This record gives sequence, structure tokens and C-alpha cells, in this order.
Amino acid sequence: MKKKIYILFIILICVGLGLVYFVFGERKKPIINVSPDLIYTNAQKTFQVVAKDEGLGLKQLRVILKQNMKRITVLEQVFPAKTMTWSGEFKLPKLKQGPFELLIICTDRSWNNWGKGNTSLYVKKMVYDTKAPLISLVSKKHNLSQGGAGLVVYKVSEDVTQTGVEVGKYFFPAYKQKNGLYYCLFAYPYDARPGEDMPTITALDLAENKAKSGFYYHLNKRKFRHDKINISDRFLKAKMPQFQSIFPEEKDLLHLFLRVNQDLRAKNRQELRKIGLKTADHFLFTGQFLRQPNAARKASFGDHRSYYYQGQLIDKQVHLGIDLASLAQAPVPAANNGKVVFAGFLGIYGQVVIIDHGLGLQSLYAHLSQIDVQEGESVRKGQIIGRTGSTGMAGGDHLHFGIVISGLPVNPVEWWDLNWLKNNILDR
Repeated sequence: MKKKIYILFIILICVGLGLVYFVFGERKKPIINVSPDLIYTNAQKTFQVVAKDEGLGLKQLRVILKQNMKRITVLEQVFPAKTMTWSGEFKLPKLKQGPFELLIICTDRSWNNWGKGNTSLYVKKMVYDTKAPLISLVSKKHNLSQGGAGLVVYKVSEDVTQTGVEVGKYFFPAYKQKNGLYYCLFAYPYDARPGEDMPTITALDLAENKAKSGFYYHLNKRKFRHDKINISDRFLKAKMPQFQSIFPEEKDLLHLFLRVNQDLRAKNRQELRKIGLKTADHFLFTGQFLRQPNAARKASFGDHRSYYYQGQLIDKQVHLGIDLASLAQAPVPAANNGKVVFAGFLGIYGQVVIIDHGLGLQSLYAHLSQIDVQEGESVRKGQIIGRTGSTGMAGGDHLHFGIVISGLPVNPVEWWDLNWLKNNILDR
């Protein structure tokens, strides 16, 4: 009898120990997350570590860097009991340029592994890089006009995630060619400040080290024309209903006009920036750009317009294209070879076709009454793409013709001039 009781007691002890081990000896490993997830990095980057445990909680975490057989502990954390989640940050110390390993070791409070707990290991091979790329200029002279365009050619010493030309608040991306050179078609914006907003080449490498380089340029300042435009009730009644669905809360036609002329205009120009990214990495055009034949110029690029209603100044805007008028619903030819990247309604521009010519260069045809091409279609110089009209904010039948670089309108006159084109673009 005593023997049976003893055996039962042993069995109960074993079952109890088994239950204890089942509860306290769980085998789920801690979870480690690290952000940002990078390969190339530098000393300025801050990393965040998040550790979680679904069992008895976290016990210890260490962040170690390993480079050339040398180990550096940059973070060590011991957790109080019942810590289920923890997050912390660290930066890299000064390392040698080149590869290293990031190791994160995290242990929980489980009784598994003879009381040592469950351990998770995060390993990431990375590259320490604190040197900015080198920019080497290839093109030498750059003659610019305010509101006009230029092309700069240069080399970069390493792979980059972004490079191009910055002018004030604007950025114009560059495109790498098969010969390894970068071509950047950029503008000196109509609203840039001569003497303050200086074109600068920038390059951001894989570790986010940024290089900057100026370059020689000569700027021709321009004085833009000022126009006075009277807004009549007849104009408001004729043009504003097409925009009512965009601003349904505006019942007053004059208030609606101001929303269209200000808010919608700004939104449409932001959309041009997005469309400007839909571009080939090489030029698609050939020779000078065509001007609509037999058309008189009604407004120029950069005209500063003051809008009046019943003798009162109500708004000011800048006209960023050239208005050409001939016969009503006149055929509109493509100014050069390219690919249609937009065909449809675009706010103040009405019915629009935008053709890409590569490197961010695009031509814009607005206020059309008819569109004869579709997005994705390749077109040739002189091909009829639509007919003039008065859609959008047009006061009468005409073509609003624009040249756009990475979404920013520039003076189209330059692109009609073969000598300017050869000296400033093609000869590069």
C-alpha cells in the first residue's frame, strides 16, 4: 500500500513539474523589428528597435556591431519582469568605411533551454558610408533666361537614389544615359529670384549623403508684361457652370471664379508636376518645335494678369503659356515627336493633350474642342492631335500652347528657335 502511495506521489510530482515546465518553459522566441530597413547607412541615421514577447516577457537585449573581427556594443537593455513590449533607438558610432554586421540578440524569461530562455538573433549585413558622392561637370557654359530652360551634363562618382538641379523651391530630376553621364533639363523659373535662387546640382547616394555643386551660368533677366482683364457677368455665366461640380458649395459665380482661378489653378499645376514624371530617360524629339500655323499671338508667357470685376481688383495670376488664335476649331499639330502622357479634361486648361519628349520635356495643348489622340499613343511632328476650342477658362476659341519641364512651364519661344536649340540643348 505504501509503495502504491509513493508511486502515485512521484507521478503527481512529475505531472506538476511537467505543468510548471509547460507554463514557464514555453518556446516562443521574442520578435525583433528594426527600422528603417537599410543596407547603406551613415552616422546620422537613427534606428529604432522594437522587441515583443508573447510568453513570460522580455529579459535582455543587446545591439552589437561587428566589423573586421571587432565587436562594439552600442545598446544593452535589461528589462523588468512582465515587460512584454519595448522600443528603443540607437545611432551608429564612428566606423571604418565599408561593410559591417548589425547583430541584435534578445532573450526572454522562459525556463526553456535549462533556464537560459528563448533567444532571437537579428543579423543584417550593411555598409557604412559617410562620404558624399563626387559631382564632375561635363558641360561648361550655360546661358539662361528667366522663365527659360537649360541643359547641364555631369558625372557622379557612385550610384545615387536621386540627382538633378535645384533652383529655389523647384527640383528638376536628371536622367542617366547609357554612356554613364547624367543629363538634366532644368528651368530658371519665372518666379525665381535672380542673385538668390542659384541653380545647384545635387546628388543623394544610397546612404543618403548629399552632394551639391554649383556651375557657371549667365542669366538674362526679363521684364514680364502686365495685363488688365475685366471679368463680366456674361463671362461668369458662360464659363463657371462647368466648374460647379468641383466646388458645389460655391453658389455665387464670382466666388466660384475666384476658387477656380486660385485653388483649381494651383491644383492643376501640381498635377502637371506629377505628369512631368511620366517621361522617357532620353530625348524623343527631332529639331525645332512647330508653332501652330497661321495663328496670331494673343498672350505671351509670363504675362502678369490683374483681374477686375465692376472696376475692383479681385485677383492676380501669371499666364504660363502662349495663346495662339486663328480660325475657330482650327487643327492643332503636334509640335514634335513624342508620346501622349495625358489626354482629357484638366481644370482651368479644359480639354488638354500633353506630349512627352523625354528628360521631363513636355508640350501642352489646352482649351481644345476635340481630342484626336489617346494616352500612350506615339505621335510624330505635325500630326493633328485635336482642334482648338474654348474649354476651361478660355474666353474665346484659341490654343494655349505650353512647354513644360518636369511639370514647370517655361517659355515656349525658345523651343521654336533652331539656333537656341542647337546652342543650348542639342550641342550638349
